[in-house]
Amino acid sequence: MFRNIFSSRLIQVGLVFFVVIVGGSWLYSWHVHRTTDTEFTRTDVALHETRSEQNTVDTSTVDFQQTGTDLETDETQPMSNDTDASPIDETSEVLDMADAFLPDDFVSEEVPAEEVPVSPYGFGPFPEIPSGYPDQGVWSETALRSMEPDHELISRVRIELWNQGVRTIGGVYDNGHRLIYPIIDDVVYIEWADNPGIGGKPYVRRQLTTPAVSDQYYDDIQKGIFPPHLTIHEFPDGGIDPYEFLGLSR
Repeated sequence: MFRNIFSSRLIQVGLVFFVVIVGGSWLYSWHVHRTTDTEFTRTDVALHETRSEQNTVDTSTVDFQQTGTDLETDETQPMSNDTDASPIDETSEVLDMADAFLPDDFVSEEVPAEEVPVSPYGFGPFPEIPSGYPDQGVWSETALRSMEPDHELISRVRIELWNQGVRTIGGVYDNGHRLIYPIIDDVVYIEWADNPGIGGKPYVRRQLTTPAVSDQYYDDIQKGIFPPHLTIHEFPDGGIDPYEFLGLSR
């Protein structure tokens, strides 16, 4: 009986159709299941990579001195194939983090200024030596070792005069009047003395001037003969009070 049934052509076609339908349904279900698992796997990997990148940016310590080196791209690392993700501007993020680390009232520490040499005699900081001044080493350590207060005052007066346009060759400190006499071309300081000899005519007992003027006019000046181009000062005229001139406290 079953043999006759299975031998029928209609029954055979029905069985083949049934097998095709069932087999096709099974293959389609298997294909959908595998595709779904693959998509979930890709999504999970993408989310894991994104979270790893975010954690790296948020928790890394920023070295401000090496920011330029840290921001260089490592060519050995594979690039992400995710075209939907927006690019990350690492430079702007690092700058934002640097600003976040600085308080609003942050003030950079100033480099301490170089100490200015100060007079050991209480005259204050040494003045700057002007350009062209003949004694550029006047404030050197070697010069200061043997410098007395009077010598320092003479140098300070000469530097101030130089800044005012007065070119001096030297200077003399008069302890009697406590004045400084700057040695200047064509300027002569003299002191008269009475002559007890015949006629009693006074003569120049002391003169202070440049070597050039003294060599040329010494005898005439001693006799009271002064060339018209010379400026003559009688002691203590022409002397400078260094404390008043320089604004120093005594």
